[in-house]
Amino acid sequence: MSVDGLRQAVRRAVPPPARRVGDRAAETGRVAVVEADEGADEFLLAVTIGSARFEVHLWPGDGEWECDCDAGDGGCAHAVAAVEALRAGIDTLAEAEAPPRLAVLLRSVEGWLHLDLSVRRGDELLPFPQPGVEPGPQLLYLMRVAKDWAGDRVPSRQYRMLLNALLETEDVELDGRSVRASKVPLDVAAHIEDTGAGWRLSLRDTPAVEAVYEGDPTLVVADGVLRPRGFGRLSELQKHQLASPLLFAPHELPRLTAEWLPALSKAIRVERSDSVPDVQQGGLRTILSLRGTGPVLESTARLVYGDPPVAEVRGEELLPLGGLSSLPARDRRTERELIGRIHAELGVRPGQRVRLEGERAARFVSDRLPGFSGHVHGRDQARRFAVVDCVLGPEVEWRDDRLHVRFVGDGAVVAADRVLEAWRRGDSLVPLAGEGYAPIPLDWLEHNGDLLDSLGGRGRHLAPAAAALIEQSGQEVPPDLRGLVDALRRGGPEEAPVPAGLTAELRDYQLAGYRWLRFLGEQELGGVLADDMGLGKTVQALAALLAERGSGPSLVVAPTSVLHNWAAEARRFAPELSVAVLHGAARERVDMVEHDLLITSYALLRRDVDRLEAVDFGAVVLDEAQAIKNPDSLTARAARRLSAGRRFALTGTPIENHLRELWSLFEFLMPGFFGPRSRFDERWGVGSPESLAALRARVRPFVLRRLKSEVAAELPPRTETVIRCPLSEPQRDAYEALRTGVARFKGRMEILALLTRLRQAACDATLLPDAPPAVPSGKLDVLLDALAAVADEGCRALVFSQWTSLLDRVEPRLDEAGLTWCRLDGSTRDRAGVVDRFQAADGPPVFLISLKAGGTGLNLTAADHVFHLDPWWNPATEQQATDRAHRIGQDKPVFVWKLVSAGTVEERVLELQERKRALARAVLEGQDGAAALGEEELLALIG
Repeated sequence: MSVDGLRQAVRRAVPPPARRVGDRAAETGRVAVVEADEGADEFLLAVTIGSARFEVHLWPGDGEWECDCDAGDGGCAHAVAAVEALRAGIDTLAEAEAPPRLAVLLRSVEGWLHLDLSVRRGDELLPFPQPGVEPGPQLLYLMRVAKDWAGDRVPSRQYRMLLNALLETEDVELDGRSVRASKVPLDVAAHIEDTGAGWRLSLRDTPAVEAVYEGDPTLVVADGVLRPRGFGRLSELQKHQLASPLLFAPHELPRLTAEWLPALSKAIRVERSDSVPDVQQGGLRTILSLRGTGPVLESTARLVYGDPPVAEVRGEELLPLGGLSSLPARDRRTERELIGRIHAELGVRPGQRVRLEGERAARFVSDRLPGFSGHVHGRDQARRFAVVDCVLGPEVEWRDDRLHVRFVGDGAVVAADRVLEAWRRGDSLVPLAGEGYAPIPLDWLEHNGDLLDSLGGRGRHLAPAAAALIEQSGQEVPPDLRGLVDALRRGGPEEAPVPAGLTAELRDYQLAGYRWLRFLGEQELGGVLADDMGLGKTVQALAALLAERGSGPSLVVAPTSVLHNWAAEARRFAPELSVAVLHGAARERVDMVEHDLLITSYALLRRDVDRLEAVDFGAVVLDEAQAIKNPDSLTARAARRLSAGRRFALTGTPIENHLRELWSLFEFLMPGFFGPRSRFDERWGVGSPESLAALRARVRPFVLRRLKSEVAAELPPRTETVIRCPLSEPQRDAYEALRTGVARFKGRMEILALLTRLRQAACDATLLPDAPPAVPSGKLDVLLDALAAVADEGCRALVFSQWTSLLDRVEPRLDEAGLTWCRLDGSTRDRAGVVDRFQAADGPPVFLISLKAGGTGLNLTAADHVFHLDPWWNPATEQQATDRAHRIGQDKPVFVWKLVSAGTVEERVLELQERKRALARAVLEGQDGAAALGEEELLALIG
C-alpha cells in the first residue's frame, strides 16, 4: 500500500470533525519528524495540538498506523495530521522540538513515596510553576485535598488518587529514572517451591517487582511501571486459603496438579518448580465463562493463549496467567479478528463481565449462545435459563369464594402472580419452577390480564368477573358460581316476602329494589342503590333493614339536613324498629346495642368514629353516599373503619366528577373490590371506551339504577327551560372589567377564583367585593317577573342558589313585589318547621333555598315550579335540587327554569354540565364519557 492508500484508510477511520482538526494541524506546521527510515518504510512523527504532544507511527507499505493517544490503533486527528504531512513530503518537516512539560518527581524514602513537581524543557529541569505548564485536574485535586501531608510525603490512603493523577502526566520519574503509571494491576503469582519433602504453595509478587509501597491500593514498581498489586480472578475464599503458604506432601501431588493448579491457572499466573508438570501451551482461542446465582446469569468473554490459558489479552496488554517462560508471542491480527467475532456473536468486549437477569438472561442463552464459536465454561448454568418449547395456558378454578389461577403446559406449572409480574414488566418469558423459561400467553393476557390482575383476594364480589374469566379461558363455569352470577344479573330472587311490620305499599320497582338489597345482604355483598331522586330509595332501604332486624343494630349515615326526615320515615314505614338519632350532646348517653336503627350525620361520623367502630353493626347504610367520593377525606376514612356484615350506599349520583369516586365508594362497600387505588387509576383512569366498558361490566351487578322515565310513569311530566337573561349596562361593564384582567391570574386556584367572581357578576354585580350598592341585575329582573306570574296563577315556586348572599338580594325584591316567602339555608334551625310551613295549603308562593343546605333530603311537592338562579358545575347537584319537587307524591306538572346570563361564563357552564352527565352515563348506562377539566379548559370557560 502507498502513502495515498494509507491516507485513505486513515480518513475512513476518522470522523469528519477529527479529520478537520488533523488537516488544520498539518496545514499550520504542527507536525515534526522524530525518526524516519524510508528504506524500512517506517516513520515516527510528532504532532502537537494545543499544548498536547503525541507520537504517531506510520507504516505506509502495510497500510497501518499507531498513535500513543487514547485512540490506540483506531483513527484520530493526530494520525490524520501525520499522514497528511508525510504525503506533503518528508523533507519539508522540521525536527520535533519538545515543548516544556510538567514532570512529576517521585522519591522513595523508607518505604514511602514523596512527590515533587518540576518543569522539563529538553534535558533541563526548571522549577515549578512555569508559564503554560499546569498540572492535570487529578493532580491538582490530589494536592488540594492532601492538606495533612507530612511535607511532600504522599499518605498511603491516597495512593489511588496519586495513581489517577500520574495517569494524566506524561513525564514521571521515580528515584531518578523514568517510569510510567498504569491502572492495570500487576497480579501476584502462585509460587510453587520444591521443599524436598513436598511442595509449598504461596502467593508472591513477580520477580519483575522492584519495589512495594503498602497502601490502599498497594503499589508496585515493575519493568519501569508503577501500578497496583492485583490478585487476578482469585476468589475471596482462595485469597483467604493462600494468606499463609500451603504445604503438599508427595502423595498430595495429584490434588495439587488436578485441583489447585487448574483453578489457580484460570485466576492468576502460576510459577512452578521443575518437579511439577508445566502448563500446556496453545494458540489463541475464545472462552465464555457462565455463572448463575438465582435469577442472575453472569457471563464473561475472554481472549486467551493456550489450553489451559497461559496468557490473556486485556485491551492493549497481554497479561501472563502462567510462568513468564510460557508467555507466547502476540498475534495482533488474529487478536483483532477474534475481538470482532466476540463482539458480533455476544455483543460484548473481551474481559467485560455482564450481569443478565430474568428474561435478558434467557434471551442471551437462546439467541446469543448458540452462535458463539468459542469454548463455554459453565454450560450447565445456561440450561437454567434456556427457553423451553412449552405453550402455557390458563387453568382457572373457583373455590372457597376465591379465584385460583395457574398457567400450565407440557408438564410445567407456573403461579399466576409470577406470570402477571412478568407481563406487567413487559416481559414475554417467565421462569419455570425447575429450570428454564417459558413464553407467556401474551394474546390471552392482552384481553384478560387486567381483569386477572384485579381479582386478587377473596370475596363473593369477585364472582361475576371470575365467571367471565373462566368463560374466556374456554372452561365451564361451576354450577354454584353460575347460580350466584345469574342471581346477581337478575337482581336477586324473583320472589321475596315483604318483611312483616312494613306499613308502606311498595311499587313494583321499589319491591324489586328491596329484594335486590336483601339478596346482596344474604350473600354478604354490598351494593349501590342509585335510583333517580324522588323514587323512594329511603323506603326501599328501610324495608331491607327491617328484614335484617335481629342481626345487630343497623346504622344509617346521612347529611345533617335529612336526619329528621330519616327518623320520620322510619317511624312511619317501620314503626316496629327501635330508632335513635345520634345527634347533639345527648347522643353519648345512647346505648347503641339496645336499638334496631341508629341514625347519625357524616359530621358526627368523623367525630364519633372511635365509638362507632367498636360496634358490630348488622348493616350500615350511607345515604347521599357521594359524601365519601374523595377517598382521602376524613369522612371516607371513617366510613371504611366501620364494622358491618352488610354495607349499602344510596345515591342518585355515584359519579359526580371523576371515576376515582367509584373506587372510594366500593372500597367502603366491599374492601379490595378494585384492588389498590394506583392499579385502579392505571387500568380505568384513562377513561377510554374500552376501559369504561370493562369498568361498567365490573360494577353492573352491584349497582341498581332506575330512571324516573323508566319506572315512575305515574309521575307528572317535567319541562326544563333555559332562560337567557340580558345583563344591565353597569353589570356588563363590571363583568368585562373582570374578564379582560384574566392575564393577571396564574395557576389553577387563581383561575377558579376568577371564574367564581365572573359567575357572581353574571348574577348580580353587587356580590363582588367593593362593588357599588345599586348596580341593576338583569337576571333578578327576569326572576321577579316570572315569580309574579307564578303567584298570579296560584302556583308555588322553589328558588335555588349556591350563594346565600344572592338570596339576600332577592328578599327585598320579593317584599317590594308583595310576594310572601320563606327561606332555608345553613343557618336555619327549625328546618322541619320551615318545610311544613311551605307545604301547608296556605303556604307562601316562594321558597328561597340555598343549594347546599336544601338540595337533598326534602319533600317539597307543594311546588310545581323550580328556579335555578345560577348554574352549578355539577348537573347532578341541580338534579337533586329539582327532585325536591318532582318526586313520588307530586300530582302536578313540574316546570324547571334555568336562568343564564347571555354572553357570559354561565353559558359555557351549561356545556360543562353535559360533559359531566356523559361521564356518569358512560359507566352506569354504557354511553360515551368525558374527562375532567384541565387548566387550559378552565381558561376556555372564561372566553
